[in-house]
Amino acid sequence: MSHEFRNDVDKKNTEKINTILNSLPTFVEDFYTHLKARKRSTNTMISYFYELNVFFIYVATLKHKDKASDVTLADLDSLRLTNIESYISNSENGIDLSVNARRRKLSVLKTFYKYYICINELKNDPTISAINPKLTEKDVIYLSDSQVTALLNCIKNQSGYNNHQKAYNERLVSRDLAIIKVFLGTGMRISELVGLNISDIDTTETGKIYLNIIRKGGDEDKVRVIKAVYDTLAEYIEYSRPLLIASSNENALFVSTRGKRISANGIRTMLDKYCKIAGLPDNISPHKMRATFATTVYAQTKDVYAIKDALHHSSIETSKHYISGKEQRIDKAAEAAGVLFQ
Repeated sequence: MSHEFRNDVDKKNTEKINTILNSLPTFVEDFYTHLKARKRSTNTMISYFYELNVFFIYVATLKHKDKASDVTLADLDSLRLTNIESYISNSENGIDLSVNARRRKLSVLKTFYKYYICINELKNDPTISAINPKLTEKDVIYLSDSQVTALLNCIKNQSGYNNHQKAYNERLVSRDLAIIKVFLGTGMRISELVGLNISDIDTTETGKIYLNIIRKGGDEDKVRVIKAVYDTLAEYIEYSRPLLIASSNENALFVSTRGKRISANGIRTMLDKYCKIAGLPDNISPHKMRATFATTVYAQTKDVYAIKDALHHSSIETSKHYISGKEQRIDKAAEAAGVLFQ
């Protein structure tokens, strides 16, 4: 299994993190070392440092410092709960933030302060009494069976395109179908799909086909691919991929029209295009494909652990999110009350 895609992402993220660190006080580098020691992914770390950069700019303004790098540990020690609450309530543009955004901001600050308290660099933790904004339950958004059919048919038939456009898109049809079917048939994340290599297809076990993937955080894993998905994937590999690749040395499984590994943005753009043509809601994303896989698996198996293992969740609580939507639970409750009238 190749880590080339993950290594490339890590390299780019590390460069961005180092750029941010250059604008922050030198003591923040200790926190970076701490996160690396805890094996945090570079995707996680870069989100931390983007947030810390905004926070230090806020503190610099609060303490009348010229720039973020002038903020001292004493400045951080002097902050009060009201400062933290004020900070997490608004964006740097003064716009009210969503509950999720506020929770993320507070989570980063809690982790940051906890570390410096632990190493005795700070004595006061103003985040300790800060209460996470309460999340409101949201229904899981996923595609219905009819929506899945509409999406797949739209790709197959190239609905909404004229003959000239269909001719141009001909080499992309099996690729796009394969991408969507891999999403729906495995529940993998977009970063996992983008990172797939042609060499990650494993047919060594009789009667079974697997894709070797690099999970979030860098763990190696494999997902089972059923025949209906693999047949479309094999058709793409045999007929379309050779027309797309820029070099026979290209190892990426899914490639763009430029002949290189397709990007996550490229996949999102492709999905948005087909969803619009198929008349599907404009909130359908690759992650909704993952949710569609999970809700379908539970509907068929009633096994939440099957979801947990297939999606590589660290906690069963995360998997339970996909057991059923609020609407389905309301329906079940109403139907169950029918025994009162029998």
